[in-house]
Formats: sequence, structure tokens, C-alpha cells
Amino acid sequence: MKSARSTESLHALEVPTRVVSLLVPSTCVAEVVPRSTYVPVPLSPDWVLGVMSWRSRPVPVISLEPLIDPGSVQSGIQNSDGTGAQRRGSKIVIFYPLPGRNPWEFFGIVTSAEPQSRVIDSGEGSVVAAVPGSKIIAMTIQVGDAALAIPDLDALAALLYP
Repeated sequence: MKSARSTESLHALEVPTRVVSLLVPSTCVAEVVPRSTYVPVPLSPDWVLGVMSWRSRPVPVISLEPLIDPGSVQSGIQNSDGTGAQRRGSKIVIFYPLPGRNPWEFFGIVTSAEPQSRVIDSGEGSVVAAVPGSKIIAMTIQVGDAALAIPDLDALAALLYP
């Protein structure tokens, strides 16, 4: 027999980076694709790895590590020629355009491992802490034995589209 208390579920994707795993709503994700070659963008910030072709569209590919932890090293993210490296298990998560952006402004985030689907029931996660010094992390939550970071999409949009 079901309890009288109703629970709501959030379908999410756990996006692992070398610094922290992000938890994003599945509705924000267009597709998860294998790592492919991308072309570096001259004079771009260190977190912009380049541009790749996805479904005949140019899509900027970013690494969140330098934004989350400015002291992080990006070894293994790029080959010596500047093209995207194929790292075992890493993927690119293609995100839909952020609110207020044009419908063609997709972007990709490089993962450190295969992203995983999660279903989070209301009341399952507990807030661990706000992250005051982070440019793009709004808070972290504890879900089971994992601490997952919730990205601040407004802050990310401000960085992507100055």
C-alpha cells in the first residue's frame, strides 16, 4: 500500500569531472557523445577547450575543472597538437542552450568518466553546503554515499556569454 505522503522524483544526470561530480536535470542535456576532435579557439580562456562539430553545428567544448578549482591541472585533456584527446571513459555532455540564449547555442562539457542517470526522490538528498568561493557551483548535496555539486547555470551563462 502506498503511503499518503507523495514524493516527487527528479530525473538527473551525474556528470563526473576530475574535481567533483555535477548533478544536472536530464532536461538540460541534449545528448552524451564520445570524445571527438575539437579545434582550439585562439585567445580563449583556459577552460574553453575548443569547438567541435555536433549534428552539423559548431559547439563550444569546455572543461569545468579550472572554473571549479582554479589550481587544477588540465593534463590529459588535450594532445600536444591542441586537439581533443580520447581518454578512456570520458565523454562530452551536450547541453541545451541556457535560458535566454538563442536556440542554436548548445555547449559541451568534458567528463572524466561515463555520466550516469540518477533518479532523486524528494527528501532523498540533503544539502551539504553552499560553496561561497566557487564561480559556478551553487551548492553540494549528499545523495546516498555521494556528494554531488549543483551548478549555478546563471553564473555559467555569464561566463559563456559575457
